[in-house]
Amino acid sequence: MSELSSLYCKVKITKPQLEKFLNDAPENAELNENWLKWWDSRRMYSKPDLTIEDLEAYRKSNNQEILDIWMNYQEAMAFSDYNETTEEWQWGMIFFSENYVEMLPMFTFIISLKKYVSESPENMAVVFPFFWGDTDVHAYIHFEKSNAILSPTVQTTNDIDPEVLNLTKDYLNKKWDNLANNMDFD
Repeated sequence: MSELSSLYCKVKITKPQLEKFLNDAPENAELNENWLKWWDSRRMYSKPDLTIEDLEAYRKSNNQEILDIWMNYQEAMAFSDYNETTEEWQWGMIFFSENYVEMLPMFTFIISLKKYVSESPENMAVVFPFFWGDTDVHAYIHFEKSNAILSPTVQTTNDIDPEVLNLTKDYLNKKWDNLANNMDFD
């Protein structure tokens, strides 16, 4: 049985642009060559064809509602931190998903950030089994030139820049420690 992978996203975004993103309605993705190449590069059992219906956005009135659902789902151990000094938003969840099809609406959500983020080589999102120590990567999304790209070549954590991966793991470890210390185990 597979274990739940973690999601970590870090983007440079001004406070007004973050507020605009959170207040805007979710956007559906376009089934394009990037999505298809990424999907074809994934290894999974009984892989279905990727369809536009798979890429539908969460059905909520705004992006804040989507974030709130995950933040309020205690088992996900979700976090959302905005640093006004560095204008960085780091968010994600320790326990996200194990199923590619279930992950697709979140990837649509992340990719829709492309219109709001400030240009930075540090803008990225990754889904991998952080908590379990496996090296497989479900998805790696980076942002460049006002676009968000699902990387078909990132298959394992060895394919991620070691500095980026270490910063990601350090942040997730910090969030795990903080969230675990505040859990109610009754």
